Amino acid sequence: MANQGSSAGSAAPAAGGNNGAIAVLVLAMLAGSAFLIVQGYHIFNFEDPATNHVKYTDGTVLALGIVSLVITFAVIVVCLQLNRLGSGTGSEQASLSDSARDALMLSDTAKRIIYRERDRQALRRAIREDIDKRDYEGALTMVAMMSQVYGHRIEAEQFRSEIEVARAVEQEKKIDEAIRNVDQMIARHDFEAAIIEAGKVERVYAESERVDNLRKHVREAKDRYKHELERKFLEAAGRDDIEVAMELMKELDKYLNEGEAAPFLETARGVIGKKRQNLGVQFKLAVHDRDWTAAVRVGEQIIREFPNSKMAGEVRAVVDELRARATGQQAVGQRELV
Repeated sequence: MANQGSSAGSAAPAAGGNNGAIAVLVLAMLAGSAFLIVQGYHIFNFEDPATNHVKYTDGTVLALGIVSLVITFAVIVVCLQLNRLGSGTGSEQASLSDSARDALMLSDTAKRIIYRERDRQALRRAIREDIDKRDYEGALTMVAMMSQVYGHRIEAEQFRSEIEVARAVEQEKKIDEAIRNVDQMIARHDFEAAIIEAGKVERVYAESERVDNLRKHVREAKDRYKHELERKFLEAAGRDDIEVAMELMKELDKYLNEGEAAPFLETARGVIGKKRQNLGVQFKLAVHDRDWTAAVRVGEQIIREFPNSKMAGEVRAVVDELRARATGQQAVGQRELV
């Protein structure tokens, strides 16, 4: 008890000393405020000697004095409160301390509520921006945060449904473009590239039923084109349209293996024989007519298309002389035109 009394006694002078210092400070603030108000009033209500009328001028000093006075009264109120707390019992001080702590905690809770709504709004904007940018994975990550951290499960599910729909629409567009690209390759008869591209599309969009049989689609298109070539070739050979039959035969050769080509060999030999025969007749007619330019053109075609034939050997023997005559013939023609 004696210790408690001595402690209280030692605290009392300290409190008294502090109170005295505070009183001096408060008086100084009051005096300063009064001075500012008086000076400010005279400045604000300036009397013009020439007219003896009051002119209202700058009120900054007056306003500063009023603000200073308000602050001084606030300091007085705080000091009185602190003095009351200091003079109270330990239980009273503890109760007041708990009340202050509860008030602070309540303030923090209010702040969290305010910031929570602000963060929620920011999260909504971020999700919307990711959807617009087609960053669906990023959007879904923030939707999960909205559900788990902020507890807005219904809104999160609405966002999740919107994202899934948008992603499905986007993927369907990509699949459409991929299939269209494969079809363009098929239209160009570039079946090897189409097969490779179709395989890649099937791997990338494996979950889509639309691409399950894309490579099969390419193979079927290739078979249809091959059968169409076969039909046209046989028709051209049957009507002795040798030029068309030869072109079709060259194109068909790209798609037939040895076994598939066997049924067409006899027809192909007949077409080749007639083609060679036709070229021979054209060559002889050009030489007979002394059309050396035409003779060179047909002769070079014979050498190019039938390099191992006897006819090609005969043309090689005379083609240089034919070229010389064709050059001379062209020079004479140009002189006659001049």
